Amino acid sequence: MSDYIKLDSEKISEGVKTITELGGHGILKCVQCGACSAVCPGVKAGFPVLCRLLIKKVLDGQLEEMIEESSSWGCQACNRCTEVCPQGVRPQEVVFAFRRYQANELAFSTSAITSQMNLHSYGHAVFSDARELRKKVGLAPEAPTSAYNEKAQKEIQTLLENSPMGELGLY
Repeated sequence: MSDYIKLDSEKISEGVKTITELGGHGILKCVQCGACSAVCPGVKAGFPVLCRLLIKKVLDGQLEEMIEESSSWGCQACNRCTEVCPQGVRPQEVVFAFRRYQANELAFSTSAITSQMNLHSYGHAVFSDARELRKKVGLAPEAPTSAYNEKAQKEIQTLLENSPMGELGLY
């Protein structure tokens, strides 16, 4: 078996078109420098197909082959990738476009279910209650996030329930 990828211009065009239409407008600006992946907490946590590698695979025409890739659900939306990108790619938008692609196809890894449930419940894919720790270090017990904002949680829940993800019956 060969380690080489056979590039297919139609698959590349279709993948770029799909991601662009779903909000990843900067994908063609990527020069694969890796600045995004170097600062990505998701990559550091073991989700390798985020930022640079996800973009590379789309640009290699592997969009369909990655449909069940769970790494995209490891993105914490911290936007560090966008801050450091010298080309203006906005990698987080590409990752979220890929998530939309997965959701529209109702195809995502079962490992993403917990993060989806957390997103629905708290507005964060990964959530831990840090109120006691925050108090110990002199901070307000509740950080100003959707986790402690009932109105924001309701808006997130409404969006999720009315998205293709809502059709999966997870919520």
